[in-house]
Amino acid sequence: MKNNLMNIRFMGCLMLLCLCKMNAQSTVWTLNKAIEEAHKNRKLLASLETASKISSLKTIELNAKYLPKVSLNYNYQYNPIIATSVLPASAFNSGTYSDGMVPVKLGANYTQNAGVLLQQPLLDISISKLIRESRLQEKLASLNEKEAKIELTYEVSKAYFNTLIAQQQVKEAIGDTTRTALSWSTINQKYSNNRALKVAVNDAKVTHNNAIQKYHNAVNNVLVLKQYLVYVTGNESSVAASIVLEKYHMEENITDLDEDLIQALPQIQILKTQNEVLENKKKEQRAKHSPTINLNGYLGADQFTASMNPFQQDSWYGNSYIGVSLKLPLLFGENTAKRIDQLKLEQEQNNNQIEEDLHKMKYNALNATVVYHNVLQQLKTVHENIKLTQEIVVVYQERYKFDQVSFNELNDKEIQLQNLELVANKLQQELIVSWLDWKKAAGKLVVQ
Repeated sequence: MKNNLMNIRFMGCLMLLCLCKMNAQSTVWTLNKAIEEAHKNRKLLASLETASKISSLKTIELNAKYLPKVSLNYNYQYNPIIATSVLPASAFNSGTYSDGMVPVKLGANYTQNAGVLLQQPLLDISISKLIRESRLQEKLASLNEKEAKIELTYEVSKAYFNTLIAQQQVKEAIGDTTRTALSWSTINQKYSNNRALKVAVNDAKVTHNNAIQKYHNAVNNVLVLKQYLVYVTGNESSVAASIVLEKYHMEENITDLDEDLIQALPQIQILKTQNEVLENKKKEQRAKHSPTINLNGYLGADQFTASMNPFQQDSWYGNSYIGVSLKLPLLFGENTAKRIDQLKLEQEQNNNQIEEDLHKMKYNALNATVVYHNVLQQLKTVHENIKLTQEIVVVYQERYKFDQVSFNELNDKEIQLQNLELVANKLQQELIVSWLDWKKAAGKLVVQ
């Protein structure tokens, strides 16, 4: 039996040695580093960042509509039948009055003109509204990216903390295995001295086997959770086994609730920005009745010839103008009033959604606070019970050596201790989730 105990101790030392060697070859991750890795590697965020850049380029593109437009114009025209008009006969002989009309052909068989045309917008309210909407779309793209970062931060944080809990379960499983091995060794010694029944030996072996399996399950669970953590951070799964997570202490008062932070949450700001877009669209509808003013200029020449000869002398005549054009739409086949009413209803719908989301966030934050404090109190009780039960198990092990308690009593305390550890781990997970839920709802989830 002494050999069995020595083997168990040797295996425990070997496991600790392997853990130390793994740590020496590993990379230490903090929570902030895990979040940074996720923000750097996840293609979803890169896609949303690109959407924001696209919106920014659209704004620059629309600003260019205020720049002058210059074009080279050339027209060629062949007139097989020349248009004819009539003039009073007196136009050709001012000294003679006549009621007769003289037909006059206007133009020539071949005409062409070439020149430079300049157009400069002076007043076009629709352009400013388009630019305003493009800037708002740019803001929306940025808010969508921020919201995605918050969701990713929440998921990475939860995966990080769950992995820390799983690592703690491995340590507990090692302690359980060592403790049940000691009990099993003790009852084996008694059995060899005919002081214990085979049934008791088997019960001890079952409890020890369960402790060993619990250890294997805990080790495997750590690896699975690390693989998920590196997945959500956008890294290769092969690095999961080599990372070591630094402990994180939740030392924050979660009773404070700042409504300004809740108002600043991306999902609230997105709805408010959408209302700004709708307000701008209302102004766009009204701007359809606004005048547009352009400065126009032209410098060129026209040619009229009876035959196709661009080099014919005295056939080119200069032509130029500069002026201002005013356009005032009256009717354009749209009912802008009904369209504005529709936009107003959409704004009202968004306002209702904003109120609903604010109410929900406050409820989520307050509910998470209640859950957090309740679980925290339960954890204190369970941790105290674990400490007391550990002391009881040690006492029962010593008493069992001298037949002061039965093995069933010792075995029950072993199982009771393991069940308390399971409850503590579950409560720890609930505590972390409630803490993260509160930070998310209260607008305090840090986005790196």
